[in-house]
Amino acid sequence: MSDTTDDMEAGAAMYENYLERKQNNMDNNRPDPVFADGFIFKRPREGAPDFVKGALSIKVGEAIAFLQKHNSGGWVNLDLKNSQGGKLYLQLNDWKPTPKDNEQPPANGNTHPVASMDAQASPVAQQEPAGEQPPAPEDLPW
Repeated sequence: MSDTTDDMEAGAAMYENYLERKQNNMDNNRPDPVFADGFIFKRPREGAPDFVKGALSIKVGEAIAFLQKHNSGGWVNLDLKNSQGGKLYLQLNDWKPTPKDNEQPPANGNTHPVASMDAQASPVAQQEPAGEQPPAPEDLPW
């Protein structure tokens, strides 16, 4: 059986399990999970180098529709999770911080914490001292 068929069967089994739990009222206190339509994350193939952590397959039409539907300030956050059956899947992470009474949202309207950081305060911007060159392509693992 192909990986795609296995992934589809695992997805169908997860969905059936979800419906059964919902019918049995086990998920009353939590919102229903939103699975990332159009995205399939697979474990690395056998014999893959250690730096390969997995593969992401994207079905463009479904992914675009999902991203447009769940767009929040230009971002969609997904969690990579492990099912009870051991399959990996992506789920929408719609957590939003609760604003404190004296906090104002960023003036640019961007709600993503990394995008709203000042470039001068960014740890990434401070990692490379002035005058140093980036690594040569032959020094990269890929």
